[in-house]
Amino acid sequence: MIGQKKFAILEWVIFLGISISAVAVSEVIGLNQQWKDGVVYTIVLFAAIGTALRPEWGRKSFWTSLVLIFAGHTIALILVLQALPPRRFGIPKLLLLPVGAIEGVFITGMLWKRMKALRTSGRVGHP
Repeated sequence: MIGQKKFAILEWVIFLGISISAVAVSEVIGLNQQWKDGVVYTIVLFAAIGTALRPEWGRKSFWTSLVLIFAGHTIALILVLQALPPRRFGIPKLLLLPVGAIEGVFITGMLWKRMKALRTSGRVGHP
């Protein structure tokens, strides 16, 4: 039990470190607020998805699927951010929460369903 708590704390420390690093890099390269919001949104979204599906981490098929979904998310986000008019304060934060929740549930459900289908078919990809 203590080992699990230490690992959970380590996960959060890593998550916070990556988030802070992403914000710092965004600042250093001079992204406007809208793009910074997109970077942070993506990191938080995929960190939550990865944490929710932690039991699947040992499967190659999980990581392959996650990378493909991440690529699709990134392309869609770039298209949306380019279409939005520039705003001084970036993306409205009250919009990000429901959109992120819906996208997170959708992606998590899609990955969970795929992993379950692969388990039952015996085609589970292991490293």
